[in-house]
Amino acid sequence: MNTLLEVNNLKKYYVLSGEGAEGIPGFGWLMNKFKGIQGPKTVLHAVDDVSFHIAAGESLGLVGESGCGKSTLVAMLSRLSDASAGDIHFNGRDIGVVPAKVFHAEPERTDIQIVFQDPHESLNPRFTSFDTIAEPLRRLKGISDAQELRKQVDRVARQVDLPLQLLGRFPHQLSGGQKARVNIARAIGVSPKLLILDEPTSALDVSVQAVILKLLVQLKQDLGMSYLFVSHDLNVVRLMCDRVIVMYLGQIVESGAAEDIFTKPAHPYTRALISAIPKSDPGGDLRVRLTGDPRSPVNPDPDACRFHGRCPSGEPRCSRAAPPLVQVTPDHYAVCHFVEPDSSGE
Repeated sequence: MNTLLEVNNLKKYYVLSGEGAEGIPGFGWLMNKFKGIQGPKTVLHAVDDVSFHIAAGESLGLVGESGCGKSTLVAMLSRLSDASAGDIHFNGRDIGVVPAKVFHAEPERTDIQIVFQDPHESLNPRFTSFDTIAEPLRRLKGISDAQELRKQVDRVARQVDLPLQLLGRFPHQLSGGQKARVNIARAIGVSPKLLILDEPTSALDVSVQAVILKLLVQLKQDLGMSYLFVSHDLNVVRLMCDRVIVMYLGQIVESGAAEDIFTKPAHPYTRALISAIPKSDPGGDLRVRLTGDPRSPVNPDPDACRFHGRCPSGEPRCSRAAPPLVQVTPDHYAVCHFVEPDSSGE
């Protein structure tokens, strides 16, 4: 398969204090309060040296607990936020060098679309379903003819099984599942090559989740898109994705084929995540329980494992030496002192 997206050594740092302080968005009041105070630079490592790729037509899952950097990574990949360092190559072009504030004018804006996490908050309350779906068609495809616009919106609505009579309704007049369909329709209307799905079903009832997931599977088959699927629900990730990457405190700790990740997890953190999946027949308490508190992402020690202190396998050396990247099998990698390559040849 051809590589569609390639990310190399991507970083996103927020300088909280000291020279060049910029702060985290939403915390400007705090930065202003301490403006002018001199001291050592305090830097939050939201995403730290992340590298991976997505092939054309592939579904890649991104998992990890809250605060691990998933949303920050998604913002950079969708070019809603600029990286501090690193490369983002899409279809052979380094789009990371294009500032986020002007990326809307680039041709790749059409090719990379995102379905946001909350279908309720991500819709403009003043837009009807028709307006929401039509807006990217107008702006990115340049469709201005009313008849052609109606034709294209109707086409996309049918693709997501949204009844045409709902196109005149506002968000408050729609159910959660209907809002989810409008969100998906807005994203796929311009025929993107990469669809980023940021927890697309987390705000929906369980019965509606199943229907939307089935729709996403069908759309991928019909349209040939690649997916970056971000989710806390590991069962959904296993169902939807070909490969999986696991993040912890801004770094990728394990990556590989979905089947390998779920049946032969190599990193202690991945094993803990998978052990927490509810089972109908648990056969005893096999849960890997993590103790201790997460390490701080502010000025992290480069010579220590970030999972140290919670890891059930941790040793003193983990606090003194950063763990190596180990190739478990040809397409399965983990960052840990205790991981060894698979000698079985599988």
